Amino acid sequence: MKFDNQLRHATHIIDTYKGGTPLHVWLKDFFRVNKQMGSRDRKQLSTLVYSFFRLGHAATHLSIKDRFITGLFLCTDQPSDLLGYFNPGYNEAITKPLAEKLAVTDIQPTDIFPWKNELSAAVDHEAFCLSFLRQPDLFLRIRPGYEQAVRAKLGEQAEYLSPATARLPNGFKVEDHFTPDKEVVIQDYSSQRVGEFLRPGPGLSPEPPHTFWDACAASGGKSILAHDLYPEMDLTVSDIRESILQNLRTRFQAAGITKYHTFLADLTRDDIVNLPVTHLVLADAPCTGSGTWGRTPEDLYFFHPKTIDRYQITQRKILANIATLLAPGATLVYCTCSVFKQENEEMVAFLRDGFNLQPEKMENLIGYPHRADTLFAARLRK
Repeated sequence: MKFDNQLRHATHIIDTYKGGTPLHVWLKDFFRVNKQMGSRDRKQLSTLVYSFFRLGHAATHLSIKDRFITGLFLCTDQPSDLLGYFNPGYNEAITKPLAEKLAVTDIQPTDIFPWKNELSAAVDHEAFCLSFLRQPDLFLRIRPGYEQAVRAKLGEQAEYLSPATARLPNGFKVEDHFTPDKEVVIQDYSSQRVGEFLRPGPGLSPEPPHTFWDACAASGGKSILAHDLYPEMDLTVSDIRESILQNLRTRFQAAGITKYHTFLADLTRDDIVNLPVTHLVLADAPCTGSGTWGRTPEDLYFFHPKTIDRYQITQRKILANIATLLAPGATLVYCTCSVFKQENEEMVAFLRDGFNLQPEKMENLIGYPHRADTLFAARLRK
C-alpha cells in the first residue's frame, strides 16, 4: 500500500541520517536523488521525520513505526489518510487539546528533554519539553521607517507582539513580499529582545555607545539590530570564518549599512591584537543552541550532555580575551541561544568574579509561551 511505502521510506531516512548536516539540507539532497517522489510524498515524509525527532528522548521503548505514528499524532492537528490507515483512533482525536492527546499515549513529556538539572532556573522544564511538539513560528523585525508599509502588506496575516515584531505562520514566503534585511529582518522574537540589553535604561549605563563591536557576528542579525538602534554608531564586526563575513557584507548591503569595519578573529586565542576599542561589545558566543532546537529537533535527538562542557571551555576563552580588552566604563552584552545554566548564569559569574565586570541586567528570554526560541542575555559593565 501507498502508506506502507511512505513509512518504509521514512524509516530508511531515520536509519541513514546521522546528524551533522542540518536535517532540512539533508532532506533536500535526499529528495533530489529520489525524484520519483511527488510534492505530497515529500511533504508527508518530511512531516513524519520531523515528528519522529520532535519526540526527542521520549518513547525510546517504541518501535520506529510506533514512534512515527505517535509523533505524527502529537505534533500535528489535522487528520490525515496515513494516520487513519495506521491508527484510526489517533486520527479521530487529532484535533483534541495536547494534554488529552498525551493522556492516550504512553509518552512521558518530560523525557523529551531529560536534562532538567542542567537548565537555567527560570526555564520551566515541562513547558519547555512540550514546546518541542510544535514548530516555532516565523518572526519578522520591522526596520525603522518601514512600519506602515510592512503592516499594509501583511494585513491580517500577521500578529504583532510589539510595534516592530510580526509573528507569521511557517510557510509564509517572505521573499514574495519583501526584500529581506531591507524592510524586515527574519529574526526570532527572543533574538529581537536582545535589543533591550543594547539600549540604556533605568539603572543601566546611561550613555548611548559611540562604538560597537559584534565579536561573534555569525549571520549579522544582531548587528543590523544594533545599527537600527544607533544609526550613527561606529560599527565593527568580526568572526572566525571569512565565508560568514562575506555573507554578512551581503546582508549589510541589502540593509543599506555602508559604514562598518570587518575583520577575521579567532577569539579563543590569547594573542589577539589590534582589536577595536569600543564602548559596547556584543558577544553572542558559540553555544549548544539548545534554546533553538524546536526549529532543529534533530539536534535535540543527537545531543549528548558532555557537549556542554566543550562549549563552556570555548566561551570562557572568548570572554576572557574580550574582558581583558575592555576599558573602564565599557559595556559587554553576553548572550547565548542556550537554556543550560553552564552556558548562561555560570558564565556571568565567571566574568564577575574573574574580571570584575558588574552585571547590570540578566534574563532568560523565555520563548515557548510565544512559540519562539529561548535565549539568555546579560549586560555587564567594566
